[in-house]
Order: sequence, then structure tokens, then C-alpha cells
Amino acid sequence: MTTTYTPATLSEEQIDDLLYFARAGETDDFLKTLEDIKTATKSNGIEILLATRDEHSSNSVLHMTAANGHLELTKKILSILPAPPTPDAVPFELLSQKNSGGNTPLHWAALNGHLEVVKILVMAANADPTITNNVGHDAVYEAQLNDKNDVVDWLLKHCDGLEEVVAGDLGEAEGAEASGDAEEEVETIDMDDEEAAREKLKQLAV
Repeated sequence: MTTTYTPATLSEEQIDDLLYFARAGETDDFLKTLEDIKTATKSNGIEILLATRDEHSSNSVLHMTAANGHLELTKKILSILPAPPTPDAVPFELLSQKNSGGNTPLHWAALNGHLEVVKILVMAANADPTITNNVGHDAVYEAQLNDKNDVVDWLLKHCDGLEEVVAGDLGEAEGAEASGDAEEEVETIDMDDEEAAREKLKQLAV
């Protein structure tokens, strides 16, 4: 029987804190904050993670860690979620959640070339590489458009249901926004100015 989880009710500050630490890759601070929120809200980790999404971009904590290549924190988050019972089981919903551009965490890991994160999302959590974003691109297509050939090669080798992108298809996509997001580039956070970084986080899609 599948367990249903209801997202917790979180404050804007709690959501911002978790998204900030996820984006910055601050594993210890993320986990401590998560524990504090669990105590304050009497919710479990899964319910909190489901509720932690940016109000403008709909990015989740996995979007943040995947986009920035934070492998350790990605693993920690996945360890909190229910593990898929079989290699072909449907992934937990956080893996398939789309942001405002229609991108999943796997899209962002792929288009930014974070191969190890791509591997853990697919192999450990059954992330679906065939999901398409708002411009009709799957993860391998985004990786190809961004010249992340090691990611392309790995996805084509290890994932069913993907077809190799051909030059003609790429040509048709020229001029279109690659990822379907208004801002798909990962911007470096100035960790010496935490308050400014937090304000910047509220303005960015990544």
C-alpha cells in the first residue's frame, strides 16, 4: 500500500532557510534547520521537504542541490525520502516535481553537467529521464544543448526510453530557450554576505 504524505505548513522564513542552505550546499546547516522545523511543526522530514518550494519559481530543495552539483546534500535528502522498492518503480513525487519552467531536478543536474548527481538521482531514486519541460525537452536533450556530453552518453547508455538527439532536432531548437526557465544559469553565492545572498535567493529561479 502506498503511503500518502501531506505537505507540512511552513512559514516563509522556514522555506527560505531550507532553500538557501540547499542552494549553497550547506549540508550541516540544512539538516539542523530541518530538525528544528520538525520539532516546531511536529511534521516529519518528508512532509517538510514536500512543502519547501519557492513561491515564484516552484523550485524544491532537490532543484537547488541538483542545479549546483551538491552531491552530499542530494544524497542526504534522498535518504529521507521513501526508497523505490524496485528499479522500475515510480519515483517518489519530489523527484518528478516540476518548477515553473517544467524542469525536474534531473533536468537541472543534466543541463549543468553534474554527472554524479544525475547518476544518484536515476540509479538510487528512479528519477524519470523521459519527463519533458515546458519547451518539450527531456533531460538528455537539455544536456546535449548545453554540451554536457558525458551526461548525454551516460543517460543514453543507462536509461530506457531515450533517443539520441540529432543535429536536425538541435537546429530546430536554436533560438528557443534551452531549459524553459527564465533563469537557468547557476549563479555563485557570496557566502561572505549571507543576508544579501538570502535576498538574492528570493529573486532567482535557481
